[in-house]
Amino acid sequence: METNQQPPASQTTIGFLGYREFDDGVAYRGAILVTDEWSKPLEFRCTAPVRPTQLQRTLYGKSLLPHVLTELIGAPLISSVREKPQLILIADEAYFDVRHKVSAPVIRVARPSGAKAKQDDQPKSKSLLLQSASGKFAQVEIEAHWKFAADFDSSAERLRDLFGRWDLTEPFQRLAEGLQYVHDERVLES
Repeated sequence: METNQQPPASQTTIGFLGYREFDDGVAYRGAILVTDEWSKPLEFRCTAPVRPTQLQRTLYGKSLLPHVLTELIGAPLISSVREKPQLILIADEAYFDVRHKVSAPVIRVARPSGAKAKQDDQPKSKSLLLQSASGKFAQVEIEAHWKFAADFDSSAERLRDLFGRWDLTEPFQRLAEGLQYVHDERVLES
């Protein structure tokens, strides 16, 4: 879906990058929803189903999902949109490696799930619990890739401002519903 309206040059365009599993975990579809700073959709794109083989699942092991999300879904979607996002928001940390492929900051936004169990050998990333300035929305946690701490520094204040106007997690619900619709309608399948 695309609209003909262009945001003013001073507005921030935000890309919401997400995915869903389909067919009992056999297939993945990803999508990007690009919005203006009021969460109004500017562009939506999605992938055809990605179906790793059993051999690929065996050989990639735990690295399969980050590989699929970075190389086969995330980076291609971001490069395909006409409305280039100035900020990319993800809900799943498996998308963090897409940051190596793009120039825009990538920030994970999610409802806090309690204490995250980080392994001692894993680098710590910058994170922050944000309260909605308007008080309308439940708090969210924002986090940047540990190798890109500057993303956090450059985005936190902007996200705080946006979070006063609208729920930063809600566009991910729209994206998931759009993916379900596209999958049910068999769009982009051969």
